[in-house]
Amino acid sequence: MTPVATATAVSILVATDRVPDHSGAGAYTAGRGDTLRYAEVTVSIPPGHRPSKIEWPTSKPDPRTTFAVVARRELTAPEFVVLARGSAKSPAYGHAGIFVHGYNYSHQEALFRLAQMTADSKVGERAILFDWPSQAEVTGYVADKDSAAFARDDLATVLSNLSVGGVRSTILAHSMGAWLAVESVRQLSLTGNTKAVRSIDQMVLAAPDIDIDLLRKQLSVTGKLSKPIVVLASKDDLALALSKRLAGSAATAGSLDIDDPRTRELAVKENIEVVDISSIPSLNGTNHDRFASLAAIYPQLRQGFSNPVAGTGALVLNGVGGAISAPFRLGGAILAQ
Repeated sequence: MTPVATATAVSILVATDRVPDHSGAGAYTAGRGDTLRYAEVTVSIPPGHRPSKIEWPTSKPDPRTTFAVVARRELTAPEFVVLARGSAKSPAYGHAGIFVHGYNYSHQEALFRLAQMTADSKVGERAILFDWPSQAEVTGYVADKDSAAFARDDLATVLSNLSVGGVRSTILAHSMGAWLAVESVRQLSLTGNTKAVRSIDQMVLAAPDIDIDLLRKQLSVTGKLSKPIVVLASKDDLALALSKRLAGSAATAGSLDIDDPRTRELAVKENIEVVDISSIPSLNGTNHDRFASLAAIYPQLRQGFSNPVAGTGALVLNGVGGAISAPFRLGGAILAQ
């Protein structure tokens, strides 16, 4: 596909354990593959792009008006790691942001969502998509849980390889992908791979679909990261409310109420920053996708956050001016307040 000069080109590195769909180049099924596959994909963002939106093609992609894949090449694992380090001339050399998508995501949606956040945030770090084999169906919740568990070893492998290659990473994991991310870091800790754990600068869990008791248990055997884990929570998250009913859970980490003293106690004890993002508009009405808007206005971040109870680890996003930030720099920027 021919690129458009006025469009924005975003390069995404992909690591996936999906089964390829041979009916189309670069397409993947929901099948669970036995092999990690790597690629570099260039996504074109149209000139009229609106922050936090994905301009979906209705038929054939048109770089003038829609998101479109304009280039793609397969990579070996060593090539993937070399590219993940980025340009030696860049201030962000050796730093990468890894997006782990949530439940009900297709490969294309995960790819375009990361491209949107990367374009909106304008960060210099290499953007990496870890794409696990979600069914991409609302009715696939149970199957997706099994697929997330299936992908644990593969995400741990990617994190380990990046650390060996000198790449420090920030993980942004959404919904069920947050469980996968925490579980993979826990696995690295249990196997004694301290180098890989120490190579993770920050872990940001957006609307994490993790039972709060399970999260405590996971963190009890997980090596301490260099910065506190950031949890982006909304107590009005409708998708997590459904998840709680399906799982019979008392509470999920992504729907914590920062006004609840138990939330503050948890934040202090487990070295977590719980950030209430309820003031950010929802993209689809479920209040589960607010994280996608966090990339739009990074320079305004410092005016956007206030800490109502100093030292509790509970913060609230001030919606005035829609102050929102780059997902791969969110945690560190909050902690600098």
